[in-house]
This record gives sequence, structure tokens and C-alpha cells, in this order.
Amino acid sequence: MTRFAIATAAATAALLAILATVVAADVTSAHAAGCRHIAGPFHTRGATVLNAAGQRYIPYGINVVGLAHPLTAMRNMAGTVSHDQAVIQAAATVWCSNTVRLQVAQDYFAAPGGKINRAFLAALKSEVDYARHLGLVVALNAQGQTGPNADQETMPTHRTIAFWRSLSYHYGKDPSVIFDLFNEPRKVGGWLFWRNGGWRNGTHFYGMQQVARSIRQHGGRNLLWVEGPAVGTTLGQAWAYRLRGVYPLMYAEHRPDGPHTAANWDRVFGYLAVRNLAPVLDSEWTNYARGGSAWWACWPDATTAVPRWLSYFAGRHIGMIVTGMTPGQLIQSASLDDPTHIGPNWSCKSGLNQGAGNQIRNWFSRQNT
Repeated sequence: MTRFAIATAAATAALLAILATVVAADVTSAHAAGCRHIAGPFHTRGATVLNAAGQRYIPYGINVVGLAHPLTAMRNMAGTVSHDQAVIQAAATVWCSNTVRLQVAQDYFAAPGGKINRAFLAALKSEVDYARHLGLVVALNAQGQTGPNADQETMPTHRTIAFWRSLSYHYGKDPSVIFDLFNEPRKVGGWLFWRNGGWRNGTHFYGMQQVARSIRQHGGRNLLWVEGPAVGTTLGQAWAYRLRGVYPLMYAEHRPDGPHTAANWDRVFGYLAVRNLAPVLDSEWTNYARGGSAWWACWPDATTAVPRWLSYFAGRHIGMIVTGMTPGQLIQSASLDDPTHIGPNWSCKSGLNQGAGNQIRNWFSRQNT
């Protein structure tokens, strides 16, 4: 059975008081000089996302994960929020982002019966408020998590519906909040199951069409991000199985498999932009050296492939969210203003402070000025 941490009324009241002091942090230095921020509401036209003023929105930003790890967060919620807010502020300033993506553990947000954890909601709201004060667009992502040692849920369940029903109530009309339907759906048995859902091993899974429609039925007007199957690594058949009647939406992929070439990227996801079918982004990309790295964590040809990757995204007006503010990935040390560098001696097996952080930061700055 899924474990669910429920705060007592006294604990919740105490947490709310602590969070109030965290949220009150000075945000007067919100925008870095030269960084351009954009506000919703957003609509789509072909492969382009526009706001009400006709400005083009291409998301560039950082993934924030404190609320994706509920047991750690519940033990020290104020500390988690404080750290996340430091990442959010760095994203808005020294990293020149226009967006942050907050991953939220849906199963600790909503109990099996649908009851919402007030302390978890309060923590989430404090992070959203802080990011919006800094001029950032906020993407809220449902992270399926069934327990401290369990794998991610493979597809949305009834708890995902409860999660988005609550957030539609709180943020469904917020013009600068995006709903990212479900993190890395997998083992879905094909694109039809991904879109329409069904039963697997006694569990009813909801398809992306159903989740998106539920958000619209509960008043959510937000721009939606919809991730492809196979842990989000492909959008190859996204248009053939496209969602209908739930616009505006963008399609999202994570770390595509295959050769690091424009031709492969066009095949896996970029065709949506090239053919002007729908907006698309990579909503969770990273590249760093780590002993025993999986294919997605490290590119052996990074010295040439990462510049090619960034140029590809800029040329096709595709957005990117990167992860994460962890030493050895985007940053070299505990400092959020200490980006990693890909050196001439790049190796996937050594050099734990190597990564694409400096290239990403410079690229964000170029895109947002």
C-alpha cells in the first residue's frame, strides 16, 4: 500500500508560520540585468507559443526537485523550501532562465481517497509564489512516486486526477503556471495506451487525453506540457496519436536516444517544430560525467555534440529545461553560481565536476537577451 505522510493540524500550523518567513525573503533583486522574462496567458499557433501581447514564449530554465522527494521534504519542509527557493532565485538571475519546472510527488500531495496534504500544498504554493515574484513562468510536474523505495508509477492513476483537480482549483486560471501532466510515462504498451489509458495488472491507468480533459473540465486553462512514452525519450508518433480538444499544449521529450545528430533529433521530436505541427521542448535534459553513467546521463562525444545540440534547439526555436543544480551536473560545488565545464579531456568515466553547466548558462543568456 502507498505510504502517505499526513501532517497534524499543529504541525501544519507551525510549518505555515515557518514558510511565511521563508516566502517573505527579499526579492527586490528579482531580474538579472539583461535577462528577459515573459508572462502568460499563453496560446499556440502551429509550433509557436504566444502570450496575449503576441510575444513568443520559448521555455528555458531549471528543474527544481525538492518536492519530488517527499520523505526528505517532510522531515525538513522549511529547509527543503529554502533550498528550492535559492535554486529558483539563481535560475532567474545568474542563470538567466525564464522558467522553472517544479517536480511534485503526487502521491504525497494527494492521499488514496483524494484528501490533500495541506502542509505539502503550502510548501508548493510558497515556491510557486516565490518564482512568480521573480518574473518566472512556473511549470508544475506530477511526479508519480509510490513510496521511498518504489519505482515511479508507470502511468497516471486516480491520484493523478486528484492532484490536478486540486491544482486546477488553485492555479487553473493563473496565466503564468503551466501544467506538466505526468513525469516520464513508461511501460505503457504503445502509443494508444499512452493516449487512452486502460487496465494493466489490476490497476486502471489514465491516458494523457483523459488527464488533460480532466484539467479542462475542472477549470484549468493553463498551457499543458505532455511528455511522450518510453521515459519521455520519444515523440516519434506524438502527432499520429495527438491529443484533441485540450489546447493549448506543448509536447515534451527527455534525453532522446540514438545518434547525436540533427537528423535523429528531427525524427524523434523536432519534426513537430520543422513541420509547424505543435510546440515542442526538452523538459528534462542533462549531460555530465559519472562513472558507470547510463546513456542518458553522459554523451561520450559531448565536446562536439553539446554545442551541436544547443545550436539545434536555437535554430528550431525549441525550448529546454535542464536538471539539476547538483554538484557534478550543472554546478561544480555547493555554490549555485559555479557552473561545470566540459574540458578537452572529457570522459564519461571520470572528472565528476565536468558537465555542460557553463555552456547552458551562456546559452540561456543568449536566448533571453
